[in-house]
Amino acid sequence: MKLQFIRWHRFLTWIAFFGVVTWSLSGISHPIMAWFGPQAKNTMPPTFQASAETLYKLEKIVDKLPIEKVAIAKVVPSSEGNLLQITEADNSPRRYFNLETGSELFDHDIAQAKWLTSHYLDLPQENIIDVKFKESFSADYPRVNRLLPVYEVTIAADDNLLKAFIYTETGALAALNNSFKAKTQLFFRALHTWSWLDTTGHGRVLTVALFMLTLLVIASTGLYLIFALPSRKIPKSNRRWHRRLGYLLWLPLLGWSASGFYHLLQAEYIQPISGLRLLEPVQLESFAVTEREMAQWRHSIESSIPKKAHLNAISLNQSIDKKPIYRLGISVPIEESTSNYQQRKARFGGLPLERSSALINAQTGEKESIKDQDLAKELALQFIQSNGNTIDNIKIDEIKLVTHFGPNYDFRNKRLPVWQVDLNDPTGSRYFVDPVTGILVDQNRKIDRLESLSFSLLHKWNFLRPLIGAEKRDILIVITLLALIAMSCFGLAIYLARRKPRPRRVGSSLPPQEASSYIKASN
Repeated sequence: MKLQFIRWHRFLTWIAFFGVVTWSLSGISHPIMAWFGPQAKNTMPPTFQASAETLYKLEKIVDKLPIEKVAIAKVVPSSEGNLLQITEADNSPRRYFNLETGSELFDHDIAQAKWLTSHYLDLPQENIIDVKFKESFSADYPRVNRLLPVYEVTIAADDNLLKAFIYTETGALAALNNSFKAKTQLFFRALHTWSWLDTTGHGRVLTVALFMLTLLVIASTGLYLIFALPSRKIPKSNRRWHRRLGYLLWLPLLGWSASGFYHLLQAEYIQPISGLRLLEPVQLESFAVTEREMAQWRHSIESSIPKKAHLNAISLNQSIDKKPIYRLGISVPIEESTSNYQQRKARFGGLPLERSSALINAQTGEKESIKDQDLAKELALQFIQSNGNTIDNIKIDEIKLVTHFGPNYDFRNKRLPVWQVDLNDPTGSRYFVDPVTGILVDQNRKIDRLESLSFSLLHKWNFLRPLIGAEKRDILIVITLLALIAMSCFGLAIYLARRKPRPRRVGSSLPPQEASSYIKASN
């Protein structure tokens, strides 16, 4: 048995060496992108304060708009003050309307993207060189970023060109690139996912899978030999250090190889269901009630929100019974992040932009009895029906508010807070609903969550984040990857040394029978 394990361990040396070095170097490049890539000066989108006057103006202009149905309608801050932002379809530029006159600001989505870029990077708009509307992913803006459409804004900053990708619906900075980060991303995709084999179809999956299986076999056989061969004094430094590092690194190597193999198969052969989806359009004419006075709106707001609280969001939505409602977001004080650590924490952990909300009936001006939680439940059921499924036997296990990003709700969604709705169905469906806009932000199933958990714990080591933080975790991963490269180099040196012609001799530190077996295995 020992001889078979030794032969396999040596037979796979070259393949394993290539796999370890390739994936370790590309794995190291990932935290390097985060450490040395461009950073935004401001991590949170621009905020504003709304009032009863904002609602009063909004109500007066709704019936003047040249649009009957909209997917999303909400008030947003801009360089021109508060504007009504309209989203008609998920792949078209947003439209903007003045709250004073109801007139449209044509092509203002481009101006909005420029203004947001200036806000995030703290640079004057005069530095902007080019703006492009992107409806598809690319090498500079890969599919991992999720959000479309975005504006690619090229801006000059300290003798360097930055590319900011702006998602105007939420005012989010979806991604930020410079030449260093773009080249590092290309290096990572080429060596870690082997994207250069994409044109081969299943050829890439088969090749990567074989290399991963090789690492699993060599890690397993190495682990067996560590404990199967007797402990002894090893005179040669290469062999001694290879064995020492093997004691420390067998578990990380097995974890990375197994989770990577699982991730590869899931991504290739399990149809994904994640992604943002719009629901039924909102009828704007149902909001056109113009006989109310300012005092009535002031009374409605004062009776709906806590004292000294501020409104930071107004959106036009629908209640459970399709009645038009204004959803009011009540702000939470947020301090801007300044250090690199704080920026990473805010980016990957997330910060909610509001602490609570109120729903106002647009026709009566009175506060609705339903809550965001009720609205999220209804929206989830509507999404199920929109897929052609019945809701007769659907049971909801849990509904809870998500205020931070995590393994099940990714930071790339750029939207907080959202409501998580868990269904009791065969696939264990989970929906993430944005109550502000009434859209489905993301969804997953048990099979997706299991793979996500595996990748989060075994590949990204996210179990260490609560203990030592993301930055120290990344440092530990880099050290481990460098140690893996060193162990592979020692192993290759041992293999090459054995290939050289040399007289056979039995090591004095081994028992005769064990030494004989050891020599036979090397032939």
